[in-house]
Amino acid sequence: MDREKMTRALKDATSNVMDRMFFQPVHFADSAHSLEEWFSHHRPLIGSSINFSGPLQGSLYLLMPAALATEITASFLGLEKDEISKEQEKDTLKEALNMVGGHMLSLVDKGGAFHLGLPELMEEMELSCDSGKEPKGETLFMQTENHRLAMGITISESKA
Repeated sequence: MDREKMTRALKDATSNVMDRMFFQPVHFADSAHSLEEWFSHHRPLIGSSINFSGPLQGSLYLLMPAALATEITASFLGLEKDEISKEQEKDTLKEALNMVGGHMLSLVDKGGAFHLGLPELMEEMELSCDSGKEPKGETLFMQTENHRLAMGITISESKA
């Protein structure tokens, strides 16, 4: 299993899920950025992470401004922004990452050799975008019509 194939699948899955499920088409940045630079004017952030295992193991994370979490939750639930709770926003963020992760793994593995864990909210400390605290792995930087977000993947060889 090749890491480039996983990253391409992540890009395709993210684009597909954000557009079809949340009505938020994304455009990928042409160049790499630091998280600190990318989110410099887009705070506060909310994030989720999820682990996967199989022929390769690793984790995915999704970071977005709280305002985008509000928008995708309203779209997903068919409610007005002022009708949703912070808990619904957190649940929608985790579900978005779960859908992206599941779709990505289905694109690279038709046989079901991968297993996806449960999404978790990232702690405030993990959401820090200070210099020197960049996550390992590959980060995809994206933009919706009004917001920036980032999706990351860290891959290691499976211990199985």
